[in-house]
Amino acid sequence: MLKEERHHYILDKIKLNRKVLSSNLSTELHVSEDTIRRDLNELSLNGLIKKVHGGALPIDNKAPSYEERSNYNLEEKNIIAKKAVKLIKEGQVIIMSGSTTNLQLAKIIPSDINATIYTYSLPIAIQLTEHPSIEIIFIGGKLNKPAQVTVGLDVVASISQLRADLCFMGTGGIDIIKGMTEPNWEVSHIKKSMIEASDQVIVLCTNNKINEVKRYPVIPINNINTIVTDIKPDSQILQPYQEKGINIL
Repeated sequence: MLKEERHHYILDKIKLNRKVLSSNLSTELHVSEDTIRRDLNELSLNGLIKKVHGGALPIDNKAPSYEERSNYNLEEKNIIAKKAVKLIKEGQVIIMSGSTTNLQLAKIIPSDINATIYTYSLPIAIQLTEHPSIEIIFIGGKLNKPAQVTVGLDVVASISQLRADLCFMGTGGIDIIKGMTEPNWEVSHIKKSMIEASDQVIVLCTNNKINEVKRYPVIPINNINTIVTDIKPDSQILQPYQEKGINIL
């Protein structure tokens, strides 16, 4: 990968995740940490990032838009969606969180499947209107405009009255010790209610969310039934999760 390509990758990732770690970038880009440090120094000197010990932070405080997040790691999200769609069966009741990976899943649900899908995500609900046989139940509440999801006690109360076969869950991060975590307090409570209402919890997780810890806890790692990710199930990074009895796809 050329230096300019690395710089674009780093800037895209820091815009989405609000930080980057040199060690992770070295692994992802298949270059040495010295190379990454030089890249970060150059980007910092150009005023594009704020370099800190072990990585870098964004200069601005503006969070990425839903559209920007939808287009990030798109290849990985499509790999995950193609694996996850095989878990959907005729007649199921499903709850979907507002993740951009779930949006890719909603796009490829086979047209001959009849199912009921609950979601508090506006983009996912709109996407599912194109499906001929899915009954869509949109869970209303206060709209979080940047995330394009409804939040608040009304959403939690509505979900607590449901009983679903599957819960397709995006995540801020999963960690073998800290479990599943989220950067947003309201979303963490909504996801807790989704999990309690579901027989099977399926976490859709791009590789950058593995071993990542956010501020607000959702559930212990043992409460997750299946992790669907874009990397191979026999990857060493996933071994601790398999040892906990979690199904890896």
